[in-house]
Amino acid sequence: MIYLFLLYFGILGAGIKYIDAAYDDKIFNKKIALGIAPFLGILWAYTMLINPVAATILLSVIIGVLFKGKIDNVAHLAGLLVIFAIIFIAGVQLMVLPLVFLAFAALLDEVGNDFVDKRKSKLDMNRFSHRFIVSFFDQRWVLKVAILVIGLIGIIPLVFFLAMVSFDYAYLGVRLYSKAKQNIRLPVVQISEREICAT
Repeated sequence: MIYLFLLYFGILGAGIKYIDAAYDDKIFNKKIALGIAPFLGILWAYTMLINPVAATILLSVIIGVLFKGKIDNVAHLAGLLVIFAIIFIAGVQLMVLPLVFLAFAALLDEVGNDFVDKRKSKLDMNRFSHRFIVSFFDQRWVLKVAILVIGLIGIIPLVFFLAMVSFDYAYLGVRLYSKAKQNIRLPVVQISEREICAT
């Protein structure tokens, strides 16, 4: 049963990035993104309700993105409202001290991710240290390392480290797909512009 969290976390990570790519990058259909948001919210809340460790990790992710203002479209807001409505009605068990630790780690991930996004062009990618910093924060490893640490000392099962890896790499997989789809579109736009100029 516990290994189902690998699947649940993966679906959540992929779904979040689908919504991001639909609204921020205009790659996917916004109506579909808005339609799946409540279902992602239900799965997110369900995953929190059935296990206090999952609840602690997923709430820390929410805290991190809320503090950084990453709930910036109607689909994410709809999903978040569904999550809060369900856990408010049903109640949820949390691990308080791990939540504080993991929420801080999740916030550091978001701060670091924003930093490398803004500074990437000024970093020397030929230097290992710069490549490491970019990869570390781009793939949001602070939270995963924090989960691994408390897993190694026996506070939570180590499978939740794998679940968070599943979450983030499903997210990154959809990001790679959306970028590939975007790159396929660009030559078509350029050809059509040349045709317009020729006429």
